[in-house]
Amino acid sequence: MASHEIKAAQRRVALTRVYLKMACPGIEQRARARLADSILILIDADHRAMTQRKITEAQVVEMVWTHSQCVLNQTGRCPLLIFGNQLAEEVNAYFNEEE
Repeated sequence: MASHEIKAAQRRVALTRVYLKMACPGIEQRARARLADSILILIDADHRAMTQRKITEAQVVEMVWTHSQCVLNQTGRCPLLIFGNQLAEEVNAYFNEEE
């Protein structure tokens, strides 16, 4: 594990414990530590699931070509016009799909 990953993990642990101490001042330290551990396990599981999802080169090409158009101008050139909103919607839909 790289040092920046260790620092990020330590920061997550510290922030979770501080948050729980402020949000749940009435529970004892042992219960708060178990709750923090449970929260961190859930966060780490979500993080791993997100990082495994990747888009392929073919999918990117298909998405760009589907949402683009050649607009012939007066000089005979054909600049590529990309419909950003529709492309963004498709990319977001791809990453929001259930696996």
